[in-house]
Amino acid sequence: MNPDVDRIKDVCVIKKIDLTIVGGGYAGLSCARVAAGLGLSTVVVDRKKELGEKIRTTGILVGEAEQEIDLPDRLKKKIPGVRLYAPNGKAMDLHSPDYAFWAVDVPEMMRWMGRQAELSGAEMMMDQNVSAIHKGEQGIELPAQQLSSRFLVGADGARSNVARMLGYSQNSKFLVGAEEEWAGVRGLDPNFLHVFVDKKMAPGYIAWVVPGVKVAQIGLAVRKPHQPRMAEFMEQVKRRFDFSQAHLVEKRAGLIPCGGALKNWHDDRAMLLGDAAGWVSPLTAGGIYPALKVGKAAGEAIHNYLDKQGIVPGQKLASMKPSYGTKLGMRLLMDKLQPPNLVMNSLVGNPIFERLAQTLFFHHRGLSDPKAWVAMMKGTYGVESR
Repeated sequence: MNPDVDRIKDVCVIKKIDLTIVGGGYAGLSCARVAAGLGLSTVVVDRKKELGEKIRTTGILVGEAEQEIDLPDRLKKKIPGVRLYAPNGKAMDLHSPDYAFWAVDVPEMMRWMGRQAELSGAEMMMDQNVSAIHKGEQGIELPAQQLSSRFLVGADGARSNVARMLGYSQNSKFLVGAEEEWAGVRGLDPNFLHVFVDKKMAPGYIAWVVPGVKVAQIGLAVRKPHQPRMAEFMEQVKRRFDFSQAHLVEKRAGLIPCGGALKNWHDDRAMLLGDAAGWVSPLTAGGIYPALKVGKAAGEAIHNYLDKQGIVPGQKLASMKPSYGTKLGMRLLMDKLQPPNLVMNSLVGNPIFERLAQTLFFHHRGLSDPKAWVAMMKGTYGVESR
């Protein structure tokens, strides 16, 4: 026996499993928890050293998303309203009966979701760079990770390497976001998401101040090729709220897909989920709800496909694929015809604009939902100008 040869053989052993998920975010961990719970040998591969590291999302849950996950109370905070600010500082308070947003402690939420997936039987492989994916006769191989799986999920974010390596469609239109976390900010009403509309500060999107679980999350996003003017926005925020005893905790930045759901996103051996698939609202940039919902559905669909010779998972989930038709149109308007600040100053306080804002904030399907139009026409929301 040659010990050196034996060691080489051991290193080259390929671990055969049912499911590999690249990316430990909302979609990937939701999928892992369900798939592993149904008995599939499941491995989540992520480039971060630990879950919750290098977060790139504000982590605001809409009401539907909060109901989709049994998150512990210590990790979330209810926010019942939206305070919308015009460029001149005028504001109006928006709220809707029986609806709220939820701020979450995103790093702890990711770690909690990872533990839930592990308790269901999933394995975490952290600090891993997936540099190659090979489709072989026996399975889809990740050589660097020494894994071979019957099915692969790419949930690795807006710039998905899985999509590139498997020849799927890729996101090409983005918002660029930047955010800072501050502890000790005072004078910030905890009952509202504080949303700022300013074409000069945040062209193509908005800026925000969120009274989070432990910190205030302050950020903005802009449409490329613009760059976030974070320092300028912080000056504005510091004039409005009390930072005398506040200190900076963390900074983050990232890309948000805004081009709609990708056309080519699956085949009979692999699929994309979450931001990697472009399942993010082009208008509101909301992607957590579909990530959680579709991630769980994907775990079940993959199990049925592998163990029960069911329908190809991507085909099974096709009916859940969002069209974003209206929101894509409104995204185009935001890019090309976003009202100048003088117009926005006059709109805040206008009854028609108020009802439109209510619809966009409090109905996840927006203007494509007939119920939203009924509520908008009846004026059943609550609005208070400030």
